[in-house]
Amino acid sequence: MDLQKILNEHRQSFKTRLVESLAAKHSISSDEVMEQFGDSVDNMVGSRYAPLEQVVEAICAVPKPVLLNIMRDRQREDTCKICLANEANIRVVDEKYGDSISIFEISEDSPAGALYQVLFQGAPDEDKKVPLTAIIHNCDVKRVWAGKSVDSSVYASRIKKALG
Repeated sequence: MDLQKILNEHRQSFKTRLVESLAAKHSISSDEVMEQFGDSVDNMVGSRYAPLEQVVEAICAVPKPVLLNIMRDRQREDTCKICLANEANIRVVDEKYGDSISIFEISEDSPAGALYQVLFQGAPDEDKKVPLTAIIHNCDVKRVWAGKSVDSSVYASRIKKALG
């Protein structure tokens, strides 16, 4: 799964839903919405997706496997026990692979944290839990996990495959 393609599809889906919502609200066609509000729609979509585009570009620019970790902010009162447990597994992988991989940590509360929704689109809300971790190499999403601590050996296996 190409991360850039996933993001583009998500952006287009959001834009379509927004246009359809405006069309229903104003009792006009989607084409009329774009004629009357097209610049505003494009600006809204652009500003919403700008932080995601930046992080996706950064991830895709890394020539080595990326371990993406989207988790609850450590400073929040409602700590995520699964996120904290998974951090130890990520540290083990970091120690084992060091400079052979890149680790991206993103707080779910940050604007880039919306990448969670992009990677986990279509799943029932009860399945949407942090942390979300993924192995991505050359912009190709190899595997995604959500709502659980993943053993370091599982991460290592996927990273080894990505390294070839």
